[in-house]
Parts: sequence; C-alpha cells; structure tokens
Amino acid sequence: MTIEAGREPLLGYGEAAAAAYRERLMGCLAPLLPAGQGRKAMDLGCGTGQEALWLSRRGWRVDAMDLEPNAAWPALAAETRGAVRFSTGNAEVLKGPAGAYDLVFEKDMAHHANDPAAVLRAMARRAKPGGLVVVVEGNRLNPIFYVHLTLLGNHQHFTHARLRQLLAEAGMGDARMLRRETRVWPINRAWAQRLIDRLQDLAEALPFLRPFLCYHVCVWTKPAAKTLRRKPR
Repeated sequence: MTIEAGREPLLGYGEAAAAAYRERLMGCLAPLLPAGQGRKAMDLGCGTGQEALWLSRRGWRVDAMDLEPNAAWPALAAETRGAVRFSTGNAEVLKGPAGAYDLVFEKDMAHHANDPAAVLRAMARRAKPGGLVVVVEGNRLNPIFYVHLTLLGNHQHFTHARLRQLLAEAGMGDARMLRRETRVWPINRAWAQRLIDRLQDLAEALPFLRPFLCYHVCVWTKPAAKTLRRKPR
C-alpha cells in the first residue's frame, strides 16, 4: 500500500500509522495556534493536502499550493466544502499582496527550494502584522532521516544552526524553535503505537537526544505595524 502523510509517499505503512505521525507532529502546534474562526491561512508545498485539512478542521480557511496538482485535491476540497482551496505555484516566486494571511505555513518544502531564504522571506511578506509564520522541517542530524532521506532520497534537510541562519536572513531571527520526535513506524497495532508514542515522549525529554530529534518546528509572530505619529506643527 502507498499512502501519503502530507508531503512524502509512505510505502507499506497503514493509514493509522500515518495519521498518528501527522497528529503528533501537527498536534504540537495546537497550543501555539489560535482557533481559525474563519481566518485565512496559506499552506506552501501542500502535497496531498493533509496539513491543510488539519488546519481547516480547526477553523482556518486555507489556500494550499504546490508545484504540481495532486489527485487527492478535489476530494479534500469537497470534504472541506471550500474551506481549503488548492492551486499550483512556485513558493520561490510567490505572487500576491503582502499581509494577506493570518497564518503562513510550510512543512518539508523549504529544503527542496533552490533559494530557501527567498521562500522564507516570501512567507514573512505574505503574513499580516500580528500573524504567524510556521516552518516545519526535518532535522539533518537525525540519523534515520539522514540515511533514509538525505543519502537515499537527496533531501537536503537543515541543521538547527542552518535553519536559524535562514530565518535570520528572512527577518525572522527571533522565531521560536521547537524540536519534535515523530516518524511513521511500520506498525498497525494501537497498543504498539501507544508504546512508540511513550518512547518518543521520552526521547523529547532527554536533553542529550534533543539535537537529534526528527523535526524543527519554528513559529514566528510578525510584528504589528507601527503607527506613524505626526509631529505637531
């Protein structure tokens, strides 16, 4: 069986395993994101649209974009009754007005870009003052990701220091950076998934393992626009 957990095809894994991976990764954002309440979000490099669907279920209206269309898009658009709108486009030359979105999100897309700093700058530009930019990227220092995705799949993931540098180049040097341990495990038993989740919790709690956890999760709040005061005459 081939399914997709948002961005990457997952060969031989069950839907429950992929859903557990996705919920654990996206779930760490739940305390950091306000309820959508109909506000606008953009999802760049949306893949099959599963993260856009996650956001829509929390009240966001999502414009989801990728370089190429995906066969899953029509069904998801219908399921969300238009709360998710899909389109094709290039995040490196992102068009559209500045300050259009309350949330600009990307997962596992920036490391594919020829100029990831340009992608991050475009994300910051599209966010409203007071809005959020969320960047979720795999960790190059994770040993399993490095073999499976970097060496075998040519995914040029970022180290923590490199991603921090890119964020600074895009004007988001003060972004909050979290680390998350989650991957799709080849299991289809609920009890086994619960055990894996406990082990992943333990990995996150051990300081010496934190540099090697699977994901960087970066959250930046765009500063509110400054009000210009007129000088008295």
